[in-house]
Amino acid sequence: MVSTDGWIDGITASGVVIFGIIFGLFFFYVSRKRKAKLLFYLGLANLLAGLMFLGVFLDFLLVVLTENNIDNTNGLVGILSYIWFGPVIIVSMFIGAELLTPNIKWYIVLIFLILSIVFEFVIFMDPLGSFYFDEPTTTPPDRLIDYNVNLNTLAGMLMGSFLLSVLIFLGFGFLYKAFQSTGEIKKKFYFLSIGVFCFCIFGLLEGLTAPGFMVIIVRIGYLSSFWFMYVGLR
Repeated sequence: MVSTDGWIDGITASGVVIFGIIFGLFFFYVSRKRKAKLLFYLGLANLLAGLMFLGVFLDFLLVVLTENNIDNTNGLVGILSYIWFGPVIIVSMFIGAELLTPNIKWYIVLIFLILSIVFEFVIFMDPLGSFYFDEPTTTPPDRLIDYNVNLNTLAGMLMGSFLLSVLIFLGFGFLYKAFQSTGEIKKKFYFLSIGVFCFCIFGLLEGLTAPGFMVIIVRIGYLSSFWFMYVGLR
């Protein structure tokens, strides 16, 4: 029987995936209606960020429907989730560079594209070394497979570098722009900055928080980051 913590983990992960897709599609619609290009990219980033919980979501469905976890012999749960991390960073940096440094945006995107390809290669080639896995020992399982990136590996160092880059370049970059601006533009840059800080902080806490009540707060905070950015861009 699935424990309370298992249900919390599974339901909140399902919520992130489902709402990530819904928000993404909504932002696509608004982008097309208003001819706002950046909202399209924000929708793409939101959809990809929601899919970063795909491994937990699918594991939850299997446990509920079949009373078995995903076969994680080759680290599939971690791969299903973190395969989307590189694309999220690329799209996010494109949005930020378009707003902050449009003249060199493609150089910035190219750098993160190359680093993201390296990240994807590493997690595919060595998933069991790139992630920590904590799998249930009971049959049927009473919880989901818990996993985090191993920060002592190349994958972990790249992930840390990505989050730090987003925090500094986008979070503080948008905040600096807010200080320089006035009126409605000032407010929009504040919302963008808050969204980036929420994404980085709650994204980091996701890797540090054990399944339980705190997961609800962390994942709601994670989802709220893209709504803040939507308010800033609309």
